[in-house]
Amino acid sequence: MMENGNFLIDEDDDTPAGKGPLCDTPRKSYRSHRAKLQTVTDCAHEAARLYREARAGKIKVEDASRLGNLLSIVSRMLGDSEIEKRIEALEQKGWH
Repeated sequence: MMENGNFLIDEDDDTPAGKGPLCDTPRKSYRSHRAKLQTVTDCAHEAARLYREARAGKIKVEDASRLGNLLSIVSRMLGDSEIEKRIEALEQKGWH
């Protein structure tokens, strides 16, 4: 195994990468960090981790930026979902 940014790469894995029968490029298996992203707070913690890793040079700033943008999208969806649940609960109580 060798480290590549956020991932550990299994150099011995020779499974074909990509899709389709004509692909003969060796596949690299990745074992990445699994973030618990169930709340907006979880997204904020993960964004802070990305920031620290980018500042420390552990990951490329470009990668941190891309992942940060995705975290922002997930965070907005989680927030919207929570608001939607609260509105539905109020509507069921008869608050229109």
